[in-house]
Amino acid sequence: MTYKPFTRPNKVLEALAKGETPLGMQMYTHSEDLIEIVGYTGFDFVMIDMEHSRVSPETMVHCIRAAEVSGTTPMIRVSENSPGIIRAAIEAGAQGIFIPHTRNAEDARKALEAIRYPPEGKCGICPAIRASGYSQDYWEEYMETANSQVMFIPLLEDVEAIENAEEIFALLKPGRDAVGLGLGDITNSLLTRPGEKVQWQHPYIKEASTKVMAISEKTGIPIIGMAWPKADLASARAVLAGGTRILLFFPDTHFWYEICRNIIKELKG
Repeated sequence: MTYKPFTRPNKVLEALAKGETPLGMQMYTHSEDLIEIVGYTGFDFVMIDMEHSRVSPETMVHCIRAAEVSGTTPMIRVSENSPGIIRAAIEAGAQGIFIPHTRNAEDARKALEAIRYPPEGKCGICPAIRASGYSQDYWEEYMETANSQVMFIPLLEDVEAIENAEEIFALLKPGRDAVGLGLGDITNSLLTRPGEKVQWQHPYIKEASTKVMAISEKTGIPIIGMAWPKADLASARAVLAGGTRILLFFPDTHFWYEICRNIIKELKG
């Protein structure tokens, strides 16, 4: 009997169905060891980053394997809204695709067509891929499972995206998809002159968050949020209290930096 790798559960969708809060970690180092540690300690998912780190399609596959081995759900933030890059992540076994800078319904439709197999989308097919077990046995079952279990997560990271949030949410399905809120990019986009300091708690951030949360409650599409503006437990609890359903922590590089800096403070300060 052919092994069916696509039967692995999506832990994010499972947790949401139980009314629980899935916890995830951004991974920038493309270190299989660190991904395994995150999984073994109990995180529900990892977001393997291809946008702000040097993860290639080749290293991405190894990162996904490490996530699977350690029992955590692998998701990929692709570098751009490109059908080829999205297909590479799907075929490698990703169970969630983050699409950066989704500004409007046209961007969302383009990504959805690339993520979903026919008849829902236009994802190109090849039965000899890793996600299907390198075989066309059970191919139809694989496509059906992928369409229902691989999450589409548009990232709203621009003022334009906040303005078009209603039409983006309208394309998503409850119980399968989610929306990410990129407050950092929005905050930086509000700078108006050279040398101006970033206002991490700019008044518009609260306005944007309130609007998106209201749409989330109305549509049943959960928000993936980050501890803001700091990666600490107090900020995490505040974000969850504000309506975030899925919590994503700052990248592994950030935590390693903090650990090293604190060592220096304690021993050299």
